Order: sequence, then structure tokens, then C-alpha cells
Amino acid sequence: MTNYHPDNEVLLEFSAGTVSSHFALCVSVHLKYCKQCRETVARMQALGGVLFEELPSTPVSDGLFDRILDRVEHYGDRQVESEAEPLSLLKGWLPDGLKNLSWRKQWFKLSEVVLEVPKSGNWRLALQRISAGGIAPLHGHHGREVTVVLQGGFSDESGVYNEGDFIICDGENKHRPQAFRNEDCICLTFLEAPVSLEGPVGRWIERFKGLFGTKEPLTS
Repeated sequence: MTNYHPDNEVLLEFSAGTVSSHFALCVSVHLKYCKQCRETVARMQALGGVLFEELPSTPVSDGLFDRILDRVEHYGDRQVESEAEPLSLLKGWLPDGLKNLSWRKQWFKLSEVVLEVPKSGNWRLALQRISAGGIAPLHGHHGREVTVVLQGGFSDESGVYNEGDFIICDGENKHRPQAFRNEDCICLTFLEAPVSLEGPVGRWIERFKGLFGTKEPLTS
């Protein structure tokens, strides 16, 4: 059962299509786990449809109308997919799910698989794994860090998070995630900007180990 969810403002922006594609991906993965948020998004989309109907009509070309009909025709396919397992949204990067991945060790029990990074800019989409009982270094954030738990769970200074939970950290948050002792924790993580490692250990990692450094992403 999920206990941490996107707030209504995030869900509204997601429903309106005004969030970045990678942020939207994280929300979509959470929705696969969470009936409560799926129902909230459905209500928001229904309200958006009513408001749209109230707008003044504008003549459109026949070509545009045909394209809209084509999208409606395939809408049912996307609805069926919404009932599939959460990792179906990541199949472009993870055709075998969480099996046979080449994890890159970052620090003791912390590993990563980079899914996508930009040619320019600082964001990154990745899987993060903390081995059972492992602790990640204390770190803060220069931008939002969006996390969805895919397997296992972890705790930090703010709470305890289980499979399907959706967590956003920003510049006001510093934390040291620790995986549950009985199972590896695997999360989908979208970083809008690099993290800032804290304390003597963090500074040592920044300098000598290149934690969260750039690596070639998986092909999607």
C-alpha cells in the first residue's frame, strides 16, 4: 500500500501536461501502483474536459479533425496499458525488467543504472539501488529529486517509504536514505540538477569517487 503521493498541484500539472516528460514518467509509474491517485487524475481530466467544452468554438481544418479522431481511436490501447505492471512504462530501457542489469557501484552498497542524460544540462534519469541494510551518503539537492520506489523500501530523516511511494526532495531537504535490512531497495529517480554531498565523507566521494558522475545511459 502506497503512503506517499504526488500532491494535488503536481497531479493537476500532470493532468494538464505541463510537467517535463521525465517528471511525468515518474508520476505515471506511481499511478500504476496507486488507485487513489489514478482516480484523482481521472476527476481532474474530466473537469478539464468540461471546462474545455465551455470555451468558444473555433473552426478547424479537416486534417486536424482527422488527427484527433486517430488519437481517440488508439486511446483504448493506452487505457489497457494503464492496468499493466509499473515496469511496463520502462520497457524501452528495461526489456527484461530489473533482471540482468549492469549496476555501476557508486559507494559501498549504493549502485546505479543510468537510463538517460541530456547532451547538455544537468538532469538525469536513473535507477538507484541500495543493497539490503545499506546507507547512502548524506546529501542535499540543487533541484528537485523525484523518486518512486520500485522494489523494497527505505527510510530517511522524513519517513519510511515502501513500494510505489512517490517522494520529492528539493533544496530544503538533506537526507541519508537507508534500505530495509531484508531486501535491496530499487528506485526510479529523476534528478533535475546534481545532488550536493554533505560532510567529510561526501566531500571525499565528490573528489575521488565521482559519485553521481556521468555515465553512458541505456538506449531507450
